Amino acid sequence: MIYLLKVLLGALVWVVANVVYVDLKRKGIRGFTRFAAFWTGTPTTWISLFAVKEGSQPVIDPPPDDEGEALLAEIRRDRRLNPGDHDEFSDTDTDADSDPEDPSEMSPGGSPGP
Repeated sequence: MIYLLKVLLGALVWVVANVVYVDLKRKGIRGFTRFAAFWTGTPTTWISLFAVKEGSQPVIDPPPDDEGEALLAEIRRDRRLNPGDHDEFSDTDTDADSDPEDPSEMSPGGSPGP
């Protein structure tokens, strides 16, 4: 029974060492961990030494930042659900500063009257 446990534990360590070595080689990471994994996983790691390219793991770009689009969609959804709550922000309001002079008070010369 103890012999079986030793064999299973040895096989598990051998498989983990091979997986770790291949992963470290694909990522292009060097160091003692990769060295130890290579020698612990022999003889299979010799095959991985020549079969796996150094740094061959693809670099995945992070997804684009669409926080602004999500916020805009939420604002539109809120305005659709509550159309009367947003009157204070509408463009239809007239502003007193937009037309400071009344055309009826203008003199024929274009200047304000007395």
